[in-house]
Amino acid sequence: MLLFRPLASLRLPGVSAFRDSLALAKLILAMLVSVMLLPGLALAQTSISVLVTEPKGFYQDAADSLTRALRQEGWKVTVSTPENYSSNSPSLTVAIGTPALEKALAEASSPILSLLVPRSTYERLASGKSRVSALYLDQPLTRQLQLLKLALPGLKKAGVPLGPVSRESRKSLGSAVRDSGVLVDSPLIDRSSDLYSALTELAVDSQAFILLPDPLVAQRSNLQNFFLHTYRLKKPVLAYSAPLAKTGAVLALFATPTQMGEEAADWIRQSWMDGVFRLGEPRYPERFSIAINRTVARSLDIELPSEQVLSDRLGALQ
Repeated sequence: MLLFRPLASLRLPGVSAFRDSLALAKLILAMLVSVMLLPGLALAQTSISVLVTEPKGFYQDAADSLTRALRQEGWKVTVSTPENYSSNSPSLTVAIGTPALEKALAEASSPILSLLVPRSTYERLASGKSRVSALYLDQPLTRQLQLLKLALPGLKKAGVPLGPVSRESRKSLGSAVRDSGVLVDSPLIDRSSDLYSALTELAVDSQAFILLPDPLVAQRSNLQNFFLHTYRLKKPVLAYSAPLAKTGAVLALFATPTQMGEEAADWIRQSWMDGVFRLGEPRYPERFSIAINRTVARSLDIELPSEQVLSDRLGALQ
């Protein structure tokens, strides 16, 4: 009679249950890992084509900001220019600049997000198109008038010359006047030769001018003369880009290319649902920066607070 059984033959209570529990735990762990990997696998299979007007300057800066933010999270991103663009059925096309948008509208079969294109230009090009949206280049008119009012406390009326493209902003100006409390005079300019006489007439009742993106009013070849004329009229100008502040505008309100790229990346993340991009309606940038030309401001006897102070006060109104 054996007093002791071999250890291998012993059936310890609970061992079978333990083994079953361990197998179940491994199964649950495998399922959890699979669930955790699914979003990453889906992102890897989701391609975003970034179509940039030219690989330099603020176009490229916006593209770099956008692609950096997306790639850090595992999105598959390709970058091309209109000259070497091939649609290849991406899940989304981001068109940066007007020539890129024109190319995408003509060839892309995917949803399109437009960047660095003014609202008026976008609406003209994308009219009647589906699955296309935009983060506009320009800032909302209400915000522009609010900034002028903060910078020039005595401001009652601003002159806003409108050209063939920017005249579409006339409807928006009405609501901007109501929201900001600043009156606006907005003559229509059909020929560049009429611009300076219109500015002279505007200067009678307007304390400042707003320069909107328009191929006639804001012609590159005429910008120096535009700012020289407004300087002679002793009227400050609010423009839509930092380079224009250096050229002669007292103030500029804009989103930097980096801000545009980051905000577009946020929008793309939020719009990706159930494996498709649902972009929604076009919108103005939420982010903004302010530039001041203090040399011109001093010449016009205008004292302005710092960019940061103006930015904080303007941000509080949004």
